[in-house]
Amino acid sequence: MKSYVKYLGVVDKSNKIHHVEFSTGVNVITGKSSTGKSAMIELFDYCFGSSEFTIPSGIITDSADEYFMVLAIRDSFITIGRNPNRSKKFLKLESELPNIENLKKEYFEKNYFSNDFNVELGHHLGLDINDIDEDLEDRKYRKNNAKKSRPSVRNMIPFLLQHQNLVANKHSLFYRFDQKEKREQTIDQFKIFAGFVKQEYYTIKQSLTDEQRNLKRLENQQKTINEQNELNSNKLSGLLNEYHAITGNTLVDDTIMQILLNPANTLEKLEKKVISANYESEQSTKDLQELKNKRNVLYSQKRILQNKLNDISSSIEYANKHFHDVENLTNESEEKVKISECPFCHADNEKIIGEANQLENAITWLNGELSKSNYLLDSFESDKKEIEEQIIGVNNEIKEVYRSIDRLEKITENLQQNKSLEEQGLKVKLKIENLLESLVGKESSDLEEEIKTSKKKIKAYKKDLEEKFDVTKKLLNAEKYINAEMKKIGEKFDFEKTYKPINLKFSLDNFELWHEKDNGEKVYLRSMGSGANWLYSHVTLFLALHKFFCSLGDKSLIPPILFLDQPSQVYFPTSIRDENEAFNAKEIEQKKGKEANDTKSFEEKADEDLKAVTNLFNQLVAFCKTTFEETGIEPQIIVTDHVDNLTLDAGIDFESLVNGRRWRKRGFIDEQ
Repeated sequence: MKSYVKYLGVVDKSNKIHHVEFSTGVNVITGKSSTGKSAMIELFDYCFGSSEFTIPSGIITDSADEYFMVLAIRDSFITIGRNPNRSKKFLKLESELPNIENLKKEYFEKNYFSNDFNVELGHHLGLDINDIDEDLEDRKYRKNNAKKSRPSVRNMIPFLLQHQNLVANKHSLFYRFDQKEKREQTIDQFKIFAGFVKQEYYTIKQSLTDEQRNLKRLENQQKTINEQNELNSNKLSGLLNEYHAITGNTLVDDTIMQILLNPANTLEKLEKKVISANYESEQSTKDLQELKNKRNVLYSQKRILQNKLNDISSSIEYANKHFHDVENLTNESEEKVKISECPFCHADNEKIIGEANQLENAITWLNGELSKSNYLLDSFESDKKEIEEQIIGVNNEIKEVYRSIDRLEKITENLQQNKSLEEQGLKVKLKIENLLESLVGKESSDLEEEIKTSKKKIKAYKKDLEEKFDVTKKLLNAEKYINAEMKKIGEKFDFEKTYKPINLKFSLDNFELWHEKDNGEKVYLRSMGSGANWLYSHVTLFLALHKFFCSLGDKSLIPPILFLDQPSQVYFPTSIRDENEAFNAKEIEQKKGKEANDTKSFEEKADEDLKAVTNLFNQLVAFCKTTFEETGIEPQIIVTDHVDNLTLDAGIDFESLVNGRRWRKRGFIDEQ
């Protein structure tokens, strides 16, 4: 997106305008301490919708009534006005650049106050997504079923600002990432700001998660039906076997699966079935003997499992007792071993020391082995649970065998009570008919069709997401682009020898930055050491990010604006006040003082530091030029610093970068 800050300013209490004008490319504000340089970044932040008023208290806040910014967006201009005593923010869109002389109090009293400033500003930047929930069920867990917070221009700010306490910070890369929610929102909304997704993406994601939930519900229903079918199958099989054992005949020729698939057809056959019994059949006796044999085998399995369980329980009891005994042992910090002496010649006998050392080694080994008991105990507990579950399974099988034995023995008892085999067979036949009648009309073909349809919908939603957005691939390509640019940019900065050639990597998953060695080892920023390394890492990353945003053209929603506040502080600390009429590097070096092992003169150190700072500015200018040539968009870099009068590369005039923004005889607020 083509966008840049045109004006930052204030209207003071006497209705006088104090402003700074900027253009694309590198803009430098230079001056001595306490002239309002660092306030510019806070003024921008405030006008960009910050809920906090962080402009430093002093001459600016004492003088100002209205704070304003004119922001160029594509071919239009937006004037933003903020007044700490006014709740609403002023926002006016103009087709032409407003005359700076007109931006007095009266201008900001007109009816251009926004009811929802962040949303309206976001709209002008192309940010129109208002619902980013990917699962509508999540709203049930929020107060009043609220939507997830919509994307905000405030989450763009971490890409735009590098305060003086951040630009060379080893612990933090991004503005306000110490706030967990802000960090998570910025990372999550990167794909929005980069133009990878639009509202349709979230609408499809919501439909996808809804359908996935529906499929899970249908599959659970199918699972329940399958479990019920298995129960019905076992029950039907048992009844048919019982009928066969009683009568010696087969009730139906169909398989269990055929019967369950079409229970109505089987019922029709059973209505015509005449019960007949073979009194000479030995099927009942044969089945009974098989069941008794199976019972014996099951009891054998149960005893084997019970023996294992007893062994495991004993091991657990012993281990617990060992831990208890060890905890109650006295912990001696040292032991004294006396050298024995011969009572006749009084010669020392050191044999006991050797034996004591052997004993100590043996105890150390034993304690090491016993310390492993914790792991063994965990294993024993797991094995115990597994054996207990196996015993429960065997007990259930034994109960079922006993029930089957009882049914077969009941046949003989019923005969003794003068109940014929036909009568007993009829009773079983009626049970089978009752079971089949309960299954008629419960075919699962409709459910299977619903599952197929649901799977088709899910496949279509996923295909839509991949064809229209393919966020995963775009993020991967973005990461590759940023890392490749960091490699190009980083090699032009003076990193310490340990990190040359610099190989910075950035993850869009968690926004972590590290230097990757040839062996794959990651050295994170906090471990790199040296303020220069931290500074160059910050600058390299943010230049690469803005190069990427520019490469996206109008698809990117993030303005290619970058504030660098006091980047020279690594060489010329901000803690040393610069109050001269001209910047003097040697004097600052003298105020820094010499280290004990430093053999260089102040002039030499000043020259080295100036060389490093000069290279930084050269690279910023070169970056803007190269980016414009490659993307057609020139980023805007606003540098506030106290370095001045640098001799840059041929063709680059430092004075043109300052362009009147030198505050040594005056400050941002011109009191004359």
